[in-house]
Amino acid sequence: MDDVEDVALGWKLDEGPISRQEAEERVRWMLDNHRQNAPGKVVHLCLAIVHKDAQGIIGWCGLDHRDRAKATPVLFYLLKASYRGKGLATEAAEAVLGYPFGDLGLARVDSEAAVENVASKRVMEKIGMRYVGLDEEGGHAFTLTTEEFFQGKQV
Repeated sequence: MDDVEDVALGWKLDEGPISRQEAEERVRWMLDNHRQNAPGKVVHLCLAIVHKDAQGIIGWCGLDHRDRAKATPVLFYLLKASYRGKGLATEAAEAVLGYPFGDLGLARVDSEAAVENVASKRVMEKIGMRYVGLDEEGGHAFTLTTEEFFQGKQV
């Protein structure tokens, strides 16, 4: 709850702030989701992206598996427009992947990007995700297994 003011200012990134009350609700929602994450299972993990030269939150990165119709959690990342193209989404996504494959022991994580979002597609390629084709909405679909994640890394 110490981060409520930053969440209020950064929740919608480039769209402007939300109310303190809404920010408190969002923080409680995130904390409740985080408490449900356990070995072998992730519900939702939403982490703020902060930059050493910026004031406040510049983006969000995490995992979402609230949609049980999806077989595996989905990696997501969002950045304020002025911070895109600097490698920050790649850095954040790569850092987050250690959690599902390390602490949670998950077997696979997926990700998706709209077909016109070439930059997001490139992030997934850079972090080692494997392209699997178009998803049901016509966007790019990627996956990454535990074995692929740890391949070539010092364990």
